[in-house]
Amino acid sequence: MSDKHYETTANGAMMWAKSELEHVGRIAGVKDKDLQYSYAMSTLYGMAHLKDALFELVIDPAYKHHKQDLLRTHDTVIRVMKHLCKEYRLNLNAIRAFNERKVLSNLSYLTKGTKTRSNRKSKRSTRKN
Repeated sequence: MSDKHYETTANGAMMWAKSELEHVGRIAGVKDKDLQYSYAMSTLYGMAHLKDALFELVIDPAYKHHKQDLLRTHDTVIRVMKHLCKEYRLNLNAIRAFNERKVLSNLSYLTKGTKTRSNRKSKRSTRKN
């Protein structure tokens, strides 16, 4: 986690999450691949901040009654970020370069464990019992 403090409320972060997740649905509605890529990069950057803001609230004792909802939303945001990276082949190095003030937490989790379901299934079918 970075030293950045977002100072948002649980309600504000949940509204922010709803807005970011709506963007993801709109990306697919754009047919131009360059616009899709640009829109997905912008959305990914916003979601990276959102993910950090949500985690800040998850660990804040003042929001312990909202912890489960915040954690569920945090996990959803991460899943969607991974999907965006895979679906639109986003360049995480561009996000890292744009993060010149070092306010975002580490993004390496977006590239770890990116095996597809079909890859896992095929490995299982080749195991000897």
